[in-house]
Amino acid sequence: MNSIRKIELNLGHPKNGWLPVELKSLDFELNFRTSNIPETPTDKLCESLILALNGIATEICWDLEPKCYFFRLKPNGNKIHFIILRSDGVTKKHNFIFEFKGDFNTVILPMYRSLKKFNTIEINKTDWEKINLVKLNKLTKLVNHIKMKK
Repeated sequence: MNSIRKIELNLGHPKNGWLPVELKSLDFELNFRTSNIPETPTDKLCESLILALNGIATEICWDLEPKCYFFRLKPNGNKIHFIILRSDGVTKKHNFIFEFKGDFNTVILPMYRSLKKFNTIEINKTDWEKINLVKLNKLTKLVNHIKMKK
């Protein structure tokens, strides 16, 4: 059986301001717990997907306090270059971890679905804030528009 190479992003159940994150591809797996300080990364991911769908390169920081993972999305036409970097701090040198060259279906759509799923789980406000609905609705409209064009 031939598997389509795509990414899979799983956002777990947050507790006390920490969110378990799992990212997989056919040949790669990354698991970490991210903080919602200084910014909520689920909101930032939503914003990054909106920017990427509009052709703008973007980066999101997943803060592990003090270490960080950075997810970069670089759109180029119908392609998306997804890069993961690691750093010992936000302002420290970034080290390459993983890259994936895909498209809407293999990069954006899995991340979008993960955000939608995450926003359906019951979350205590003291543990984590839900994704801003205005942003999520904007992203949903963009995703639906692209899906209808295909």
